[in-house]
Amino acid sequence: MAGVYFFIGLGCAMITIGISGYPPIQPCPGEGPRYGDFKCNHDRTHRVCAQLVDNSEGQCKELAWNDDQQSFWQITGQQKWNWKTNICNPPNPGDSWCICMWATESLIAKVGCDNVHINCEATDIPYLLRSVSDGGWDLSTSRECIKKKCPEPKNRPEPQLNPNPNKSSGLSGIHTHESL
Repeated sequence: MAGVYFFIGLGCAMITIGISGYPPIQPCPGEGPRYGDFKCNHDRTHRVCAQLVDNSEGQCKELAWNDDQQSFWQITGQQKWNWKTNICNPPNPGDSWCICMWATESLIAKVGCDNVHINCEATDIPYLLRSVSDGGWDLSTSRECIKKKCPEPKNRPEPQLNPNPNKSSGLSGIHTHESL
């Protein structure tokens, strides 16, 4: 059920400022239709877009993440849910998938940050950086790795609070907001 929040404005401007300088999240190339827009920002865990296969020339070959030549599914104990054919085929063919934050932590712990294949533009970096744990895994190593692999952009425009201070914002009175 949606919650309803009431805001009473007294001629004040209300604005939303992003908590980070990261650009809007992009679709994860290969993510399936479970979210409709192919983005890794819809549930509490699938927030990291990781390259899991080499789909160049249509080969759809699992990437090896360590010296033992193990795939993502082998390293994370998810081989029985290997969905590589979903990654490589329509409706969003690619090489990546929105993986769990706990799986990201598991991968980094087992193969090291430098060997993890993260698509920064399609990963919900601000969400991961705010997260402490997932699936019983402490995400400290993931947060540090993401900061290293996907640094916050340095050249971002400053938010404009009120470009025309002489005009009313139109936010007086009672307003409702429904959230999911």
